[in-house]
Parts: sequence; structure tokens; C-alpha cells
Amino acid sequence: MEEALAAVSGCLDPADLDRARQIIDADLAMNEKRFAIEQETLVVIATQQPMAVDLRTLAAVLEIATELERIGDYAKGIARITIRMGIEPFVKPLIDIHAWPKEQATCCTGAPGLL
Repeated sequence: MEEALAAVSGCLDPADLDRARQIIDADLAMNEKRFAIEQETLVVIATQQPMAVDLRTLAAVLEIATELERIGDYAKGIARITIRMGIEPFVKPLIDIHAWPKEQATCCTGAPGLL
């Protein structure tokens, strides 16, 4: 996920169409990873019948996997827009675009510690 966030800002400034295509291709792997996490979590719920804290932890894992996959979908959308725009200049310069992935990656890497 961190790589997708960094890559999407990199494909915007300057427009890197090859990197944008890589982000689109990588989205399939992120989707598959989410479905694998969901499947494994549901198997644990069905076979182990977790109680209280364990069940809440598994519910949180399901929610986090879904949200991270959604972030990947947003990255794919930005990459598609980048490809459509081609090498046209932006109407407004991207001043803070390079700080954004670092802030978002902090949220993503800190999430497992919350469990």
C-alpha cells in the first residue's frame, strides 16, 4: 500500500505514464490480497468461534483490509486520470503532492499497532 501511495504521487509530478500503468496493474494484486485476507478471516471465525476481543480484532482486520483496498482503488483512479491527461501541464502546480504519501503511509503503517 505504501508503495502505491508513493507511486501515485510520483506519476503525477511530472507525468510518468509508465508508472501510472504499473499502479493500475498492481491494483489487481491488492484486490486479490484483500480477498485472501477476508477468506482467511472468515475461515477463522467459522472454525475457531472466537469470542469478545478476538472477534473484535478479526472484525477490525476485515475493515482495515477493505479500507486499504479502497485506497488502492483511489490510487488506480488517479493513475487513470494521469494517463488520460498525458503530458499536458496542470492548471495549478502540485505544491504539496510529495508530502501526502508520507502522511498517508504513517496512517497505514500505524494501523497494525492499534490492534
